[in-house]
Amino acid sequence: MSSRGASSRRGPPTDHAGPAAGRERRLDIHVFVSEAGGLVTGRAWERCVWRDARVLIAESPAPHLPVSVESALRTVAADVARDRGWQGMGTVAFALDDRSGVFRVIDAQAQAHSGAAVHDCEPVAAHALEVRIDGCVDRRLPCTRLLVCGATRGEVLRRAYRALSEMPGPAGVDRAFLMNRIASRAYCSGLTGARLDQAVG
Repeated sequence: MSSRGASSRRGPPTDHAGPAAGRERRLDIHVFVSEAGGLVTGRAWERCVWRDARVLIAESPAPHLPVSVESALRTVAADVARDRGWQGMGTVAFALDDRSGVFRVIDAQAQAHSGAAVHDCEPVAAHALEVRIDGCVDRRLPCTRLLVCGATRGEVLRRAYRALSEMPGPAGVDRAFLMNRIASRAYCSGLTGARLDQAVG
């Protein structure tokens, strides 16, 4: 597998209900609160590609997300962290109606024993894609994921597609599905979530 711009890591299964039909989007804002009380919010991560209520691709920055909406999400996430007295890292999840711009908080979780690195709030490059590369049929086992980084969204999508195509050994039950989504005109144009499913079928 080509390693330039891509790295693998293992994390817990993601188990959230998928976005509602229509134009709903799911976005996460990561928050860091230092011991001294300083607070930093990161760019929005969007849960872009779903399958059977599992998030297979998360992306930052979120495609075509207005700056004003992202700013509002980060402000609300900061308020949630302050109200709950978080220290360290945490994540606030939102559902956003893409047509009206109305959003709501659907989850907020602080990370136990989270690290003290403020830069963890931000992607490690101008654009980042986190791809689940196995099916995680057995929820007791950790999922293997691929973090792909690049200067542009197009570069990241090309690297992710190539990395998936070059995976050695058993590919995992979701590889063909992921490659189809990444290569689709709809996803390349910035459609995500339920809108992407409706466009690709």
